[in-house]
Amino acid sequence: MEIISREKLKNFLKNEKTFIEIVRKFNVPFDLNQHLTHQISTLIENFQVFKTLEGKYYWPKFIETRVGIFRATQSSFGFVEDKQNPAQKNNIFIPGRFTANALEGDEVKINIYVDRFKSDQFFGVVTKIIQRNTKFLIGKVVKNDKFWDFEPINFKGNFFFRWNSTQDLEINNFYKVKIIDYQKNVLKLDVIQKIGHKSEPFLHVKIPIIESEITDTFSPEVLAESSKIEQEIKNIEKNRVDLRNELVVTIDGDDTKDFDDAISIEQTKEGNFLLKVHIADVAHYVKQDSAIDIEAQKRGTSIYLPHMVIPMLPEELSNGICSLMPNVDRFTITMESLINKKGENLYIKIYPSVINSKWRLTYEKVNNFFAGSFSFGDTDLENMLKKCLNLNTILSNFKKKQGYIDLALDEVKIILDQEGYTQSLKLKRRGISEELIENFMIRANENVSEFLTKKKIPILYRIHATPDPEKITIFNQVIKSLGIQHSLKLNPNSKEFAHKINQIKLENSDNFLKYSILRTMQKAIYSTENEGHFGLAASFYSHFTSPIRRYPDLLLHRIIHNFLFQKNDDIETYKEILEKNSYTTTELEQKAFNLERKIINIKKAEYVQNLIGKSFRAQITSIIKSGFFVEIDGMFDALIINKSLPDSENDPYVLAEDNFCLYNKKHRFKLGEFIDVKIENANIWDGKISAILTNY
Repeated sequence: MEIISREKLKNFLKNEKTFIEIVRKFNVPFDLNQHLTHQISTLIENFQVFKTLEGKYYWPKFIETRVGIFRATQSSFGFVEDKQNPAQKNNIFIPGRFTANALEGDEVKINIYVDRFKSDQFFGVVTKIIQRNTKFLIGKVVKNDKFWDFEPINFKGNFFFRWNSTQDLEINNFYKVKIIDYQKNVLKLDVIQKIGHKSEPFLHVKIPIIESEITDTFSPEVLAESSKIEQEIKNIEKNRVDLRNELVVTIDGDDTKDFDDAISIEQTKEGNFLLKVHIADVAHYVKQDSAIDIEAQKRGTSIYLPHMVIPMLPEELSNGICSLMPNVDRFTITMESLINKKGENLYIKIYPSVINSKWRLTYEKVNNFFAGSFSFGDTDLENMLKKCLNLNTILSNFKKKQGYIDLALDEVKIILDQEGYTQSLKLKRRGISEELIENFMIRANENVSEFLTKKKIPILYRIHATPDPEKITIFNQVIKSLGIQHSLKLNPNSKEFAHKINQIKLENSDNFLKYSILRTMQKAIYSTENEGHFGLAASFYSHFTSPIRRYPDLLLHRIIHNFLFQKNDDIETYKEILEKNSYTTTELEQKAFNLERKIINIKKAEYVQNLIGKSFRAQITSIIKSGFFVEIDGMFDALIINKSLPDSENDPYVLAEDNFCLYNKKHRFKLGEFIDVKIENANIWDGKISAILTNY
């Protein structure tokens, strides 16, 4: 029963009104008050009318309905991230009373309204939880009086916890639990796995791996299958080209164990270079739909953590028969290319081969050789390395002319002590040998991709789209604020982009600017459609050179075997396989990257715990509403919150509209600015480091 027409009530409730004011305005008889209450309650249930904490009613201005992902906070409120465009600026604020008990990661439907106090701001109301995405929680069991309680570490939200059974619970032990019942503000839990006591060493590193659902062990079926693979080559197929007498070498890091690429180079009388890149023939051993293949497909990639490796393949393959160790025969797929002095391919060949690597070289020793401070004592090897160096110069110049963008970012190496704790952080600068191998592998990936594409063979491409014009606009504003008199075109090609970046680097080439350039870039992904690789300025690009540690490379090797070596024509079958893997491999790669980054941050925080109270020179690299991030010595980042800034109590800091400055009446902090800071705290559980200003 409608006591007051919808339109009349909507107009009247543009401003907050009490129930009495509504009754008086519309002369509602006393005997109809109950019906009016029911009418208003229905409007509230349908999210058309809201009731304030003071008991007043108002009709908010509705904007739109949206589906997104709920992001919780430690407080009762949250945000909803746009599924299609998850940039932070698009997040919608959800007040605590309008979350509908959504959990972190849940897919939700929301109504978006204009804020009644600030007409330029919005808030959302969760109207439906479409899908619960919180599969499990990890946390510590504690006891509050007689009650068993739970303190989750991978969960944000304001809930109480109850247990399905407390029989086997132990105080101060960490558990993985699943949510078996969602009530208004109570979650009912059941134990999945006991992880360990809070005093257990490295629990802070163990938990993120469990949380990622990435397993570091192999099933009995996979282990049984891998144990049957012979670790020596006894029979060589007739179609394999025998390269065992050639001078073939590997160049890798000091601690590398899985050698999946080797090289050899010759120079012709005409001055051309014959480059051979030999890649471990993993597809010879890992057959389609075998137990090893199915597990490798699930993992997608090997994960390299500071304290351990979680391999894609069992050790019998990754460190055994597939690893191109010195002085043993190994099956490979060789990409052979004759390259002229301009860096152009004169021909490309791909064939099955068998090699016997003569040297296991390291980047450090090869760099020292190029610097003239070390000799291998072998004339043939050193002459080949000099040819490698000459070809590297040719390939580098060729790529630069095409528009290759080389940011040359230094890597932070985490040095562990004997117990496994972080002993030190070391900047690992890229030398000539690292650049050389990178250039050779890029050329191999390009050549294989182009060769197969021109033969109309279906493959998986590694594509990298042109930068987002919106991100380029932000970058142009950043460099303008730094006083750099250059700007990027909004829709550049690789050549234009690289040329302008090189001009900018002449004025400023610090890490902050390099990371700002990276932020303009899209993420590289796998695709069945070739769209080119913007960052590498490559028209054709696929991953071929790392089949021990990347599933897309293994898949490409399998395609080479099937179509080139065995001359099969089952194109439609492989199109289906590729379509499926183009999405899953990209997702698995991102999952691995997230875990690697999380563990690296935790291991950095381990080290920074010893630096609490010490002062450093730092650079502001990112500014948010609650404070700003600084980079310290190029090694680690720290957050400085607004409340710790000078004169913040009586004069709150404001974030500038362009997000490049945080200021109040007395102080101003700009993006890219160098300041003096002191380490305040380092949390090894989440890898977060905080600092405060000094000299204020």
